[in-house]
Amino acid sequence: MSSRPTPLRMTRPHRPDWRRAEFVLTGLAFLGFITVGIKIRTIYAGLPAHPLFIHVPVVLIPLSVLGALACVARPDWFDRYGILLCLCSIVAMSSIFLAMQAGVALLASLRLTGFRLVLVREHEAAAHVLAVAFTLFTACLILTFSAYRISGGWPTGLAIADDILGSRAIYLLLRVGLVVLALVSAYMVYKVGDLGARAVWEGRLHKPI
Repeated sequence: MSSRPTPLRMTRPHRPDWRRAEFVLTGLAFLGFITVGIKIRTIYAGLPAHPLFIHVPVVLIPLSVLGALACVARPDWFDRYGILLCLCSIVAMSSIFLAMQAGVALLASLRLTGFRLVLVREHEAAAHVLAVAFTLFTACLILTFSAYRISGGWPTGLAIADDILGSRAIYLLLRVGLVVLALVSAYMVYKVGDLGARAVWEGRLHKPI
C-alpha cells in the first residue's frame, strides 16, 4: 500500500511547517545572483580565471538538465533527488554568472581584433542567452518540485502558493515548461562551448601534411 499522503485539497494541516525546502531553495536561488557582481580576471600565479570557472557550468548544467528530464519521466524521483537536483541547478546558475564576469574581465585585457574578436563577441552573446534560459530553467525546476510536493499533500502553509501550485493543471504545465527549458539550456551550453573553443583554437591548429 502506498505511503504517499492524500492530496492537498483533502488534507491541509492547521499548523503548517514553515521550514520547508521550497522556501530554502527559493532563498538560495536569489542568493545565487550574488555572483553577478563578482568579477575575477586571474587566479593563482596570474592564470586566467575564466577557463577554470567555465568547467563548473559545463559539468553541472548537463547534470541538471538530465536530472530534470529524468524526474519529469519519473516524478516519484523528486522525492529522493528533488532537493539535490535543485541545489545542483542553483550552483550551476550561479557559476554561469561568475564565468561570464571572469570572461568580461579577461576580454578587457586581451585586446583582440579581427575574426577572433567576432567569435568572442558571439560567444559572449550566446552566454547571455544561456544565462537567461538556465535562470528560467532553475526557477521552473524549483516550482515544479514544489508543485509535485504540494499537489501530493505537503502544503507549504503559504496559502497563495498552495492554491496555485496545488493544481494538477499547473503541475502539468510546469513539467512541459521544464522540458522545453531543459532542451534550450542543453543546446545553448553546447553553442557557448563551441564558440568559445573556436575563438581559442580556430586558425591555430593545422592539419598534418
